[in-house]
Amino acid sequence: MARNQKLTGVIQGRTIASLQPQDVQLQITFTDGSKMTIRVSEIPQNLPTGGTVRAVRQSGTTLQLDMEDGSTLTLQTAEATSCVLLRDKNGVLEYAD
Repeated sequence: MARNQKLTGVIQGRTIASLQPQDVQLQITFTDGSKMTIRVSEIPQNLPTGGTVRAVRQSGTTLQLDMEDGSTLTLQTAEATSCVLLRDKNGVLEYAD
């Protein structure tokens, strides 16, 4: 699976504070206060807690967040594009795809 260089560069090193499922999307809040919203086709059953992002990989509708501890959070996005939105703690757009 190909690395999403742009998103990796933006969130690499950020630690997940919480994962909140909301109907057809998942909101990931990082410890720096930034929030990433991902439109998903389904919410994964076992959502991990914590973890620091090492890299992001993406192929079609599969998005994977690789963590520094070796674990991976795999999400199925609703579409191949236009499903990820990241805003900093002040609500300023950092990434959109």
